Amino acid sequence: MTSNTTPSPADQAMRQLQSEQSRVLDIIDELRTIGVGALVELPQLIVCGNQSSGKSSVLEAISRVRFPAKSNVCTRFATEVILRRRPSTSIKVSIEPGPSRTREDERQRLRGFTPEAFSNGDDLPALIEKAKECMEITESVNAGFSDDVLKVEISGPDKPELTLVDLPGLYYSTSQDQGRKGISIVRGITERYMKNTRSIILAIITAKADYHLQEVLDMARKFDPQRERTLGIITQPDILEPSSEEEDTWLQFLENDKVSLQLGWHVLRNRSFETRDASDDARDEKEAAFFEQGRWASIPRENVGIDSLRRRLSSILFKHIRRNLPELITDIQKKIEIRQSRLTTLGEARSTLQQQRGFLLAISTGFEKVTGQALNGMYSDRFFEDGPEYILMDQDYRRLRAMIRELNECFAEAMNIRGKRRTIIHSWNQILSSSDIAALSAKPYMKDWEYSCVSRETLELEINSQARRKRGIELPGSANQLLVGDLFRDQARPWEDIAREHMMNAWSVVRYFIHSVLQYLTTEHTYSLIATSLIDPELDTLKESLLAKLTELTAYTKRGHPLPVGKSFLSKIRRSRVDRQFKHWSKDY
Repeated sequence: MTSNTTPSPADQAMRQLQSEQSRVLDIIDELRTIGVGALVELPQLIVCGNQSSGKSSVLEAISRVRFPAKSNVCTRFATEVILRRRPSTSIKVSIEPGPSRTREDERQRLRGFTPEAFSNGDDLPALIEKAKECMEITESVNAGFSDDVLKVEISGPDKPELTLVDLPGLYYSTSQDQGRKGISIVRGITERYMKNTRSIILAIITAKADYHLQEVLDMARKFDPQRERTLGIITQPDILEPSSEEEDTWLQFLENDKVSLQLGWHVLRNRSFETRDASDDARDEKEAAFFEQGRWASIPRENVGIDSLRRRLSSILFKHIRRNLPELITDIQKKIEIRQSRLTTLGEARSTLQQQRGFLLAISTGFEKVTGQALNGMYSDRFFEDGPEYILMDQDYRRLRAMIRELNECFAEAMNIRGKRRTIIHSWNQILSSSDIAALSAKPYMKDWEYSCVSRETLELEINSQARRKRGIELPGSANQLLVGDLFRDQARPWEDIAREHMMNAWSVVRYFIHSVLQYLTTEHTYSLIATSLIDPELDTLKESLLAKLTELTAYTKRGHPLPVGKSFLSKIRRSRVDRQFKHWSKDY
């Protein structure tokens, strides 16, 4: 006769919750497996603390699988422990390459480490040792530490629905096995996981040491200032003397009075050295008996023991994932949109020569269209839409015609003000004030400009002195014909520097525009190839030609004799003489 036992409503609800948790966690793990974790932050539980704080013992108690405790293997890299409730027991180990693995052959070799699943936890230490050999961890490479991730997938009927990341233990003192370089490597790995805003931080604190000496809480506070995603776990409480001040201190932690955490605190009793070979059931029974004694019996049961911790972590992780799921979906959708846009930019497949030529022709056609609009000042293409990354000093560097016109106007103004070495004044009332000088110096092409002025009387004395020193075969009362050239070259000395600066600014604007159009039309890889192999060499050749032309155009300001062409020079001389005579006569009357 077969009896059918109908599960109670509570059991049905629990199974439904576990099934839902399993589906959600499996989805997150699948996203992490296919590499989405490198693009967006995924929810996870991270186990961190000092070396010898009991991290491995906590992990063993949660998973009921023995990890190597003596060889320090698990402290050399991050270990992702995936616990799932399944009818049969199995354990599987694999390696996920870290960010430092840039060579594709290395990444493929590490991903190829996928031994067959096994059911006996006693084989795990040997398998982890093989994983360490596959990672090639030695003291000569990263001080014996690695940013690769060891993935241990553990399934069984008594396993909680959890995914934890066990991080290398923090340490401060060096030894023969652990050098100073490893200190910064371990801190870097821990901080990288902590700064993920979707990580729940399990801060392991041992009661064997003063909590002030255990930095994990301070590190967690740096990345979790509101203390909203940190759960404190106290280990080894059995070493405390009953009713001692130390016991009182750690009880205050559990009451959330010493360091307040929104997720609160939990306490576990780990295996001792004498009981290291005890079974998991014996370990749990001894722990339960310990927390029924003394002042520990007053602590709420949900804050003590491994059974309540498993349930608590499962609930925390599940709620955390559900809370972050909408934002996570949004982040993934944004990444998908960005990559779809990049994929569209790549265009159709181009494996043949004809397809490659068509691809380049499409780029050149788009380049010609955008450049033509920029040169004509008709900014209708989407390329010219507002974007803060293209705007500097209130100028949009995509609108080429507008930028060149602006530079030309600034150049003309600078030539008018700065183009003469000295300003000739007729009275000292014409001298510019310090505020006027500061305002002019702030304008384009006026940097490092120094205001220099000379009165007409002083200039006449200088010219008379030069005329006497350079007298030649000219008639008495006339100046040497070369004197005019010397005076002109002295006064026009700033011209070449201003012109060179204007030319280089215009060249830089054109170069920036061309690069921006290429980045807009194609992918980063194609842009880089076209820019480095075609555009930049041509632009450099153009710059050399411009500088050569500038040297040619300014050569007459450095040598030769100035010869005015046309009647304007003579008419200005006559008008100046008439004005001087008129002023002289005006003084007499």
